[in-house]
Amino acid sequence: MIFTELEHFVTANFSLLGITCSPSSVSSFTRELTAYTANYPNGGYQVFFWTYDKGLGKCGQREFKPLPNTNDPLNVLEQIEDTQDKAVYVLHNFQQFLTGQKADPLVVARLFNLAHKLKITPQTILLLEEDINLPMFEGLIHILDYGLPSAAVIKAFLKQLFNRFPKGITKPHVGEKLIRSCQGLTIAEINDALRFTLKKYPNLNHDVLVQQVSQFKLAKLKRLGVELSNEPDVKVGGLRTLKTWLARRKKLFASPNKKLPQPKGVMLVGVPGCGKSLIAKNIGSELGVPVMHLDIRSLYHSLLGETEKNLRRVLKTAEAIAPVCLWIDEVEKAFDAGSSTHDGGVSKGVLGTFLNWMQEKKQPVFVVATANKVNSLPPEFLRKGRFDEIFFVDLPNASEREDILTIHLKKFGINLSVEQVQMLIDKTEDFTGAELAYLITEAVTLAHADDRKLRFKDIETVLGEITPQANRDYENIEQIRSWARLMARPAS
Repeated sequence: MIFTELEHFVTANFSLLGITCSPSSVSSFTRELTAYTANYPNGGYQVFFWTYDKGLGKCGQREFKPLPNTNDPLNVLEQIEDTQDKAVYVLHNFQQFLTGQKADPLVVARLFNLAHKLKITPQTILLLEEDINLPMFEGLIHILDYGLPSAAVIKAFLKQLFNRFPKGITKPHVGEKLIRSCQGLTIAEINDALRFTLKKYPNLNHDVLVQQVSQFKLAKLKRLGVELSNEPDVKVGGLRTLKTWLARRKKLFASPNKKLPQPKGVMLVGVPGCGKSLIAKNIGSELGVPVMHLDIRSLYHSLLGETEKNLRRVLKTAEAIAPVCLWIDEVEKAFDAGSSTHDGGVSKGVLGTFLNWMQEKKQPVFVVATANKVNSLPPEFLRKGRFDEIFFVDLPNASEREDILTIHLKKFGINLSVEQVQMLIDKTEDFTGAELAYLITEAVTLAHADDRKLRFKDIETVLGEITPQANRDYENIEQIRSWARLMARPAS
């Protein structure tokens, strides 16, 4: 837990610490810090909080009373230097005066010297930021992450909150579904969602709460560039090798074994239209976890460092929601090896952030990355060990075409003879999974437009109108196949 770790740093006289914390969690972090530090062994510590607009004031009092003339960054550092009491000084959004457009060399120098001076005193400066990037303080600052609340913290908060409900209002049951719906939100966001729901639905119950909090979370994820994918409406046909491989890891993903590495994820490479997106959704369904669909390009920002910060925010949310499947579609568009020369190195920074997270993540987040043009991906992304396996999804073979056709025929309640199905299998040799799905759907649409039942001739008519992508893009498909023979494992 962060506050236990923080106690060790503070009581060991570490003078400069950094805490990454979302803006909506600042007040809850400060309250918890004040409560914890007051009970430190060998005497409690006072907590002071600083913002540029209000100045420096002591926490834990009924009314926040800032000390005079402490708004200025240099003045607040001088105030800290002149104080000898045991104290933790939380400076919120102070980083803006150390780096970037508002950076002041005097503030940087003063903090650097003060951090060295405070090493022999019971005082700690704590920089509270959404994201911390201070290379000039490398080796001097130690950074911790407040993060999003765990399931246990959410459960305790909900119980405490519901116990404060006035008489006459039914206290909802704190069930697993409600806790899961809250994961990925800060305590402040959970509180806002519950207050809104209580106002809208005075007679609260568990199901209404789950629904409303889930909608609140979906809105937050959308702002982050993430969508929670719906359950797939059809199963994936064929791909028995991939399905067998995944089935072997399902138990390990759900119940980690200390002797075995936790499954990281897979990369799916193949011909466009072969169902990689559908496979990603089905992987989440097979593992029994939600699927977060991330469009990394939507995170890109013109300001330096903002794109990486946006990505870190998404990855933190994924770990808070875990167990979860994180699906990144057309990953080559985000990590193109040649794009970093045109975007000022942003792509390279994003790649480094993502790969570092893949290496260090502790929570069960199963990554599914899909790609069409693998030649543009940087070598470090494809290095052995990044993913548990790289699978190549080729055009479906005869057996797989039968599976796919059967799935879509069954979806519309269409019964064909064995001979008719075999004829379709034979005549769709170069079809992708998407083209097979289109064949059946378009035939049903044709019959519906004429307000009649489907005839086999409708399927034959649509079949004659389709030119398979494999015929139009033969060279590109052969390039992917050539690459896959050396670098990937066949999914079938």
